[in-house]
Amino acid sequence: MIWAWRALAALAAVLVLLGIGVAAATGPTSTAPLLSTSATPEPDPVPSPTEDAAPQPLPTGSAQPSPSSTDVAPMAFVPVEDRPVAVFLGDSITRGATLDPTWGDVTEWSWFYRLLDDTEGAVQYGGMVAENGMTTSWMVGQVYNALAMSPDILIVHGGTNDVSGEVDPAYVVGNLQQIKDAADSVGVPMAVCTIPPRDDPAADARALAVNAAIRAWAAEEGVVLLDTGEPLRDPMGGWRLGYTNDGLHPTPEAAVLMARAAAEALRQIPLGV
Repeated sequence: MIWAWRALAALAAVLVLLGIGVAAATGPTSTAPLLSTSATPEPDPVPSPTEDAAPQPLPTGSAQPSPSSTDVAPMAFVPVEDRPVAVFLGDSITRGATLDPTWGDVTEWSWFYRLLDDTEGAVQYGGMVAENGMTTSWMVGQVYNALAMSPDILIVHGGTNDVSGEVDPAYVVGNLQQIKDAADSVGVPMAVCTIPPRDDPAADARALAVNAAIRAWAAEEGVVLLDTGEPLRDPMGGWRLGYTNDGLHPTPEAAVLMARAAAEALRQIPLGV
């Protein structure tokens, strides 16, 4: 009997050893849940630029820079004998530096001096009626003296002395209308100038208002507009630097710009220019 029990014990030990070997070979029968193995998708790669796809410049408002107000195209020559005869009615800006009480000769300080130039000019000189410190109401009283010189065109530069006081732009335009009525009565066309800026902000605001009224009136009445004041104006207000010595009168350099602005407009009308 004893040998039988010993045989059974030995067999049991062998079976235990076989079970341990199988477990070691196959591993556990249950495991902890696995974490997800799905990775976050990577973004699509950005294509690298090719040689054919060069960076494009940013769009701009204009392909070419805008010309400044001083960029004036060369004027075509017009023979003096083919130009209309102009008489000028105005104040000290028209008269210039002339001290002769009979109004004397035109000088480079007269705004229209270069308008008579042999090469760039657009009119012949027919005379001047102008006086220092005068307003448009004085010019109304002098218009027939100017028309007595038999001009082909009457050119009026007035309003600077009007805006030295509290003058309504309608008052200036009313005087210009009387001057035009006189010119119409003798069949002479009229051209009107805009006035220069002022250094004083209050006077400059009145000058802007007068110029706006002059432009509107000229367009309505068919009067030739000579925008002689605009080339002298600083975009920030008042005069452009270096174009006046006293805040009121143009320098000879400024007068050149005024004359060129006038010539450009006069060349557009059928008066032989």
